[in-house]
Amino acid sequence: MIHKYNTMRVSLISLSLAGLLAACNGGKNEGFELKGQFKNTNGELIFLEKLAPKGPVVVDSTLVNENGEFEFTNYTPKIGFYRVRTTNENFAMLVLDSADRVNLSGDLKDLSSSYKATGSAETDLFVKYNSIVKHREVSLDSLQKVFMTLIEPFKMNTAKVDSISKTLQEPYSALMNAIEAEMLVLLNKNTNMYASMMGIQSLDPDKNVELYARLDAALSKKYPNDYNVNMFHQMLERSRATAIGAAAPDIKLPTPDGKEVALSSLKGKVVLIDFWASWCKPCRAEMPNVAKAYAKFKEKGFEIYGVSLDQDKEHWVEAIAKDGITWLQVGDLRPDNEFIRKYNVETIPMTFLLDRDGKIIAKNLRGEELEKKLAEIIN
Repeated sequence: MIHKYNTMRVSLISLSLAGLLAACNGGKNEGFELKGQFKNTNGELIFLEKLAPKGPVVVDSTLVNENGEFEFTNYTPKIGFYRVRTTNENFAMLVLDSADRVNLSGDLKDLSSSYKATGSAETDLFVKYNSIVKHREVSLDSLQKVFMTLIEPFKMNTAKVDSISKTLQEPYSALMNAIEAEMLVLLNKNTNMYASMMGIQSLDPDKNVELYARLDAALSKKYPNDYNVNMFHQMLERSRATAIGAAAPDIKLPTPDGKEVALSSLKGKVVLIDFWASWCKPCRAEMPNVAKAYAKFKEKGFEIYGVSLDQDKEHWVEAIAKDGITWLQVGDLRPDNEFIRKYNVETIPMTFLLDRDGKIIAKNLRGEELEKKLAEIIN
């Protein structure tokens, strides 16, 4: 899966500008403190920024002195996600609140990997979450390199490549389970912490319903007026609407020839909702598997409701023809629509499998997994 609309980045969370500049008190605040000392400095101008919907917003700046020391004195933060930076590529991520007294250190030439912060429990927790995610990324990269090395002599031998892939599936699963378990332990201890909104997004909401609910309830009580917390709550509500066992929200969109077809009109059949686009390479790569499943089960009550995220009709229609798509296709050629939000679509391809009553029974099944599930339901 690729094409994230937006991992320890501020995915799924929009950050508000409301009240941002109003929090600036124009003078040194006796409660909040953010200062420290960096190595490898040369009198640089550094910036304190708050993450916002359209990008980071500068809320304060200061010069690093000849000893590498600095202090921000003109801004009192409300709880939120911040960064101290020299450039857009060189920064230290922080989670700050108005009572924090933070000391920041590190190598100014490489802040992202060297910085350390004391005096902020939220920042300390954020760094721990980020460390787990980085460990996962490094481990997956290593495993991918092993896979590519092993298949190099057998690139034209599909059976051999599949065999190697299956052999590596066990260590891959073990790695993912171990990292997830580590994240779960930390999250379960911190379900009232602001930084946990970031950490929890590496976990599947469908498999961690209770944990998401605990975090949502605790943060909504602790920060009832915080924009980020409210956005997290809304995200969770949308996720619940498309949880396993929920009735799939209806969709009504036009086909390429302009005829509107509702998802609900297919009730009585087993339906795969497939969110895709002509420009999405993983979507196109999966199409032969989808076509195979459709050919095998369409006479037994299986239908596909393809929802295109294309904005160019010509490219959409061309992809339908080129990929041999013979099942129902709909789309409105807009960059965003209510159904993307209703189904919480953040990556494509994204699929939902519905039973004959229109209830969601599985998500994001691929290849053999899709055929296996269809055989289980239909037969």
